[in-house]
Amino acid sequence: MNIAPSNIAQTALTGLSRATEQADTASKRIVAGPLEAEDVVSLKTAEHAFKANAAVLEVAKRMQERLLDIFA
Repeated sequence: MNIAPSNIAQTALTGLSRATEQADTASKRIVAGPLEAEDVVSLKTAEHAFKANAAVLEVAKRMQERLLDIFA
């Protein structure tokens, strides 16, 4: 399967956006109270999703740099 680096980056950016929305929703519910375990889990899940998507962006960047090095 061939996936272009720009598609990888776009997918990661979409994931970052979704994780941000999830964190925003969970944090608003936590502030509004009462504190629910589901909201804390949702916030932590958003944190992990954000970190994972940021890592994907970093890998896509390194892939593009390596590809440029190969063709240089």
